[in-house]
Amino acid sequence: MCLYHSRPGRLTDGPYTSYDLNTLLKATAGERRAVIIGQGDKLVGEASRLVVAEACIQALDIDFTEGNAYEISSVVGEGPGSDPQKWRDLFEAAQNQ
Repeated sequence: MCLYHSRPGRLTDGPYTSYDLNTLLKATAGERRAVIIGQGDKLVGEASRLVVAEACIQALDIDFTEGNAYEISSVVGEGPGSDPQKWRDLFEAAQNQ
């Protein structure tokens, strides 16, 4: 359970809950490991469940994320993985937008 509010784009990767078989078969993160984090409701796209889960875990250890809402999307590229400093930088950049 993520204690902070995050709104991902369409979730990809399993477990699958898609009602559209065509989308289900294509909905994998693949090379989309890079992360875009914003505030508001402007991002469109898809977000890997793995990335959303990691974002929630990382946000718990970043004091300035408390009480804020974030949106997240996955894009092609190298992602932050589980590196706390990279996640901190992403959340900080979102606040400075």
